[in-house]
Amino acid sequence: MVSIFILLCTACADNISYSESEEEITQENTVLSPQTEEEQNEGAVLEEQNEGAVLEEQNEGAVLIERTVRDAPVRIDFYTREQSTKNGDDAVLCTRKCIYPVVTIAGNENATDRINADIQKRIDSFDTGTSVLDDANQAYQSMRDSREAEFHFHPYFDELIFTAVRADSNVVSFLETSQYYIGGAHGMYYYSGLNYDTRTGERINFADLSANADAFRQDTLAFIHDLAATAAYQGIMWGNDADEQQEILYQDERWYLSTSGLVLFSNPYELGPFFAGEIEFTIPYSDLEGMDLKERYNYTGAKTIRLQTEEICCLDLNGDGREEEIQFYIDQMGSYDTDVHFIIDGTDYAVEHEELSRQFSDDHYIFSWAQCYLYDMDPTDVEIEIAFQMNYNTWEDDIVTPHTFLYRYERTGELTYLGSIVGTVTDPTVKLCTISQNTESEVQN
Repeated sequence: MVSIFILLCTACADNISYSESEEEITQENTVLSPQTEEEQNEGAVLEEQNEGAVLEEQNEGAVLIERTVRDAPVRIDFYTREQSTKNGDDAVLCTRKCIYPVVTIAGNENATDRINADIQKRIDSFDTGTSVLDDANQAYQSMRDSREAEFHFHPYFDELIFTAVRADSNVVSFLETSQYYIGGAHGMYYYSGLNYDTRTGERINFADLSANADAFRQDTLAFIHDLAATAAYQGIMWGNDADEQQEILYQDERWYLSTSGLVLFSNPYELGPFFAGEIEFTIPYSDLEGMDLKERYNYTGAKTIRLQTEEICCLDLNGDGREEEIQFYIDQMGSYDTDVHFIIDGTDYAVEHEELSRQFSDDHYIFSWAQCYLYDMDPTDVEIEIAFQMNYNTWEDDIVTPHTFLYRYERTGELTYLGSIVGTVTDPTVKLCTISQNTESEVQN
């Protein structure tokens, strides 16, 4: 269960104070994104060739999937830093990791500087914190002084990770994950939502989302209360009443604007047990319009609908002019008896479709927390694709990587597997395009 929460932990922080008995082992400061146009083009060609080869092996005749940078005035470059500390016994005491963004808004240097300055304050606070390292040193000394024979010390960790959840001409939003391990069965995790107005670079407050803040709050709370009453949420919550939900979810930094809607969330142990993790409630933009969300904060990008409960969603997936009835839900989420269901017009494809059933039964994919999105990969065509997002874990090194499996519902009633990508379709900085049914030579070229 611990592994599900250790997401994208591939970087760390620096500028830490060390005692005389401690030694800095590694320190990296690597830019992930910035590339010249020529490098980007070369990388895109190589990536296309690699993806074509993978798709050919996994599913002959599948659709080629491309990742391309969205045409938006906002650019986000992610940096990584990593640092480990060991003591005089050559034992690693603690690792510190940080993945952080640098935002650029074309033509608006003032807003750019304000957003980056606000993020930098949070990074600086993380960099100067030494409590986890101090605890690690104390715990190690205690174990050594007790003279336990061949004791094995599990290094502590302290991590700060920013994930982009929306980036367009109006809003830039991040989910900040703070996670640390100071001994025991598992680490601890805390999440914060950060939302910025691209015009000013200022933080967006919850009260800013509507001209009638009180009515907007009550409308969103009523929506959340209805979601919490469904079987999917009752399986992971402690049966909290509306007052408790309001107290927890409407705190500062407990929400963000995503590509699929307004997301309010709780941290572990607040509305449910630890295994439930961050419990999210997504209110789609289609519903927010009726709650008087300001037009400025509405999302006009690629259609992204998260199927979050067993409630039926009606949508024309294949462009035949008729809406399908679609359901996605998970029985006993997070348990060993988890069953995943994806139903279109009465057929449960999680059971009936061989490829999808295999993916949901693969032990390397943490399917018990799978998410399903209806995602319009190409607004110029009539189809709306289906995306299943799961985390992949080797169970050897405890590194978790998100994967997305994409499908298309055909007019014949068949579900066609398009292929998979490493990452998520909900990443606002990229989009997916398809090149329909190419020959083998075309895919490779």
